[in-house]
Amino acid sequence: MTEKRLLALVAFLIGLVGGLLILVEAANGIQRFSSFGSTVSQLVGVILGVAILLGSLLIYRSKYGSGGILDILLGVVALILQLNSTGGILAIVAGVVGLIASEGSPR
Repeated sequence: MTEKRLLALVAFLIGLVGGLLILVEAANGIQRFSSFGSTVSQLVGVILGVAILLGSLLIYRSKYGSGGILDILLGVVALILQLNSTGGILAIVAGVVGLIASEGSPR
């Protein structure tokens, strides 16, 4: 396994955990229908969680740069919206590792 693939696998696993944390918290919040605003906020969390998972999958499928930037941006959005700070930080870390993988050994 090459250095790039190993870094991509690590980034994928970190992004997977981060995306699932955001997704699970949002899914649990949807079950409690308290108000329309909170339901919309939880739906945004679900969308962000799925998008982080897809960004991490992009990193793993050899689109290191685009997946890394996507994960960083979505992690920052998750932190700004105060959805799940741990998931947002993990998404940012996954994006940085994905960008490092894109700068790995030249072809």
